[in-house]
Amino acid sequence: MASSILINELIVVGHEKNYRVKFFKGVNIIYGDSATGKSSILNLIDYLLGSKKFDLYPEIEASGKYAALDVELNGTRYTIKRDIFKPNQPIEVYPCNFDSVDNHACKKYLPSFAKTSAHGELDFYSDFLLDSLDLPKIKLKESPTKDDSKLVRLSFRDIFKFCYVDQDTLGNKSFLKPDNYVVQTKNKEVFKYIFNALDNNLSTLEGFLSDRIRERKAIENKFNMVAEFLRESEFETLSTLDDGVTKIDQKIIEVETALTELNKSNVSDNEIYKIIKSELEKISLERKSFFQKSQETKLKIEKFTRLKNDYVNDVNKFKASISARSTIGAINEEVELCPICDSTLDVSVVKERFTIDEKDKISHEINLLKRRIRDTESIVSQARQELDNTNSELKKLDDVESEALRLQEKNTKELTSPYLAERDMYTLQLGELKQKRKDIVNRLKVRNQHKHLSTNIKSLEIRIGKLQEEIDNLKKTAPSMVEVLSDLGDYLDNYLKFVKIKSPSDISFDPVSFSAKVRGIEYSNLTSGGLRTIVSIGYLCSLLEASLESNINYPSFLMIDTVGKYLGKTKEQNYEISSDEKVEDEIEAVSDPMKYKNIYEFIIGLTEKFENRDKVSQVILVDNDVPDHIVSDLSGFIVAQYSSERANGLPVGFIDNL
Repeated sequence: MASSILINELIVVGHEKNYRVKFFKGVNIIYGDSATGKSSILNLIDYLLGSKKFDLYPEIEASGKYAALDVELNGTRYTIKRDIFKPNQPIEVYPCNFDSVDNHACKKYLPSFAKTSAHGELDFYSDFLLDSLDLPKIKLKESPTKDDSKLVRLSFRDIFKFCYVDQDTLGNKSFLKPDNYVVQTKNKEVFKYIFNALDNNLSTLEGFLSDRIRERKAIENKFNMVAEFLRESEFETLSTLDDGVTKIDQKIIEVETALTELNKSNVSDNEIYKIIKSELEKISLERKSFFQKSQETKLKIEKFTRLKNDYVNDVNKFKASISARSTIGAINEEVELCPICDSTLDVSVVKERFTIDEKDKISHEINLLKRRIRDTESIVSQARQELDNTNSELKKLDDVESEALRLQEKNTKELTSPYLAERDMYTLQLGELKQKRKDIVNRLKVRNQHKHLSTNIKSLEIRIGKLQEEIDNLKKTAPSMVEVLSDLGDYLDNYLKFVKIKSPSDISFDPVSFSAKVRGIEYSNLTSGGLRTIVSIGYLCSLLEASLESNINYPSFLMIDTVGKYLGKTKEQNYEISSDEKVEDEIEAVSDPMKYKNIYEFIIGLTEKFENRDKVSQVILVDNDVPDHIVSDLSGFIVAQYSSERANGLPVGFIDNL
């Protein structure tokens, strides 16, 4: 049965903005410098399609909240939302595009087959993907050769291994043939499942058909019960509810516009208010000036008052000197005997050596100090008068300011009272409209969910018809692995000849391991890393081409990371190449630019075959550097290009604002 995955858009919802990449049918190319988030785009798609975890890197960790994938599964549109920080949380699925999720109810699924007490009632996400892609849900034998082998559940992830190859796996010797025997055995069983070549495939399909018929009946019963409830409760029609939301949105815009205009004409724009506000600002400046002048005057008074007190103290000292002299009396001019050294002391000689102030001279100094005291008192008195004048001016300013504030308050009340009343009216109206919109949207979700039931019924009818047709065809011509591997060998042979590898001979698929062989050498034994890269891409292209030519359990979808790995086309290579591999790469001439170009041309040509047959296919390719000689040929397929240096105005990466 033909299955398809068509990704429309990847979105990382961020704190400041959403980061988006749009995709289209056919080939989509993402390329640019290393460490710009190219591989993370594929990792996110893989994560949103059920991978256990997503390896965060600093830019996404700082900017992102959750990721969403707008995708079509077998033509049915869904939006898948998943928390990038909590991989074990349920995955949300909406039956609409990303921009319409607010109008639809979501269904939640468990990301793994492990049931939890918190979410034990939820279905498995893997089952949702398998059902949406019309892929039978079966159990595989762990040991196919043993009749009593334990059965393990087939997961969508088992199939997706054949759809997505990351940069570490591409060209690796263990590509799809890991060292783990159990995993390798399961991969082989999945391979047979893809091509409807399992021994119990017919009975599985018949059981799957029976499940689909029961599912359709259950949904029909549910649809009829809901329809009856909606009729009895006089529920509005879907178109009426849609129109209601549109009309309310228009009214909300009108009210918000009116509220904005009202705010613009608010009291802050009133001329009177502006004049009063301007005067208050002037008063504030004058107040600061007077206050500073007052502080300076106070400092002046304090300074000269201290100076006057110093003069007064000096006068008192001089007066004390005069008083002491009058008490001691005049000094006799005679020779006295020194009591210490027994020498004579002539007072007249001492007078010649030391100045002894006379009474009139001391009086002169006292008079001079008194004049200074009067001068300082005058300065202090004048300063006090200035301080009084300044304080008086400050009081006048207080009175003027009080009056201005009173007028401002009066003016504000007169203007804001009607403004507040009108604003409250608009705010109340806006709240009522938003609540009404919320109620209609909730009713719209019910209608959309009911419509989705109808869509599911129609989809199931189509699937049941295709299943019946497939079962009939399978009964007539059940494929054998010999035929399957022969066809795959032919597809791979055409691809390798198109790419023009050296000696494209003895090309086939091994009947035991199901791996590709070139020149009779199994893939894992090829010594050229570049040749392994070319062959591994061809392996995936062979599966994609097989899904075009026959109805297999494969969703015609490919993601390949770093196409130019080992081909000498990338500016930077994070993988090491041994000296022997370098020699083998040179012998194979894998760095020949024509081989690289031919790989892209083959993939583009393959997707065009799907389009010509009106079938859906999608291939997403990532590379570090697409060579200049083919950029112009591929420009129409490039959906994202990044430059760490922002060359030519390109974004710096998937997260472009950090």
